[in-house]
Amino acid sequence: MPKLKTMIQTKTEVAMAPIKDFEDYHICDDGTLYSTKISPRYNPEGNLRLVKPRIHPSGYLYYGLFVGEGDSKQRLWRRGHRLVYETFGGKINNGFEIDHIDGNKHNNDITNLRAVTRSDNMKAMHERKRNKTK
Repeated sequence: MPKLKTMIQTKTEVAMAPIKDFEDYHICDDGTLYSTKISPRYNPEGNLRLVKPRIHPSGYLYYGLFVGEGDSKQRLWRRGHRLVYETFGGKINNGFEIDHIDGNKHNNDITNLRAVTRSDNMKAMHERKRNKTK
């Protein structure tokens, strides 16, 4: 499994908010995800625990979020950058994608995310590649 790209954190304070439709999960504006949905056997006090992301073949970080209880419990997979943007940046309108401004798919800090059209996202990606080869 590939390793996460390291980021230099310059923030001194991080905002945290619950994720809409996933009440047992909280996300920080730097992209870190926490959950209280851990077995009471291992987390009897309901403390927030770090949720580790997986790396999608496309390179994006994604998380398996559990919803429901008992037999109706299921895991829903969500991309980290979309969770951060929807929590701190607002609704993602139809026809828009989330662009990582610096091109680092592991940097899900809200200051590095913006909603753009597919066309603008592709232009930005090609511009980053062009600048990288110079």
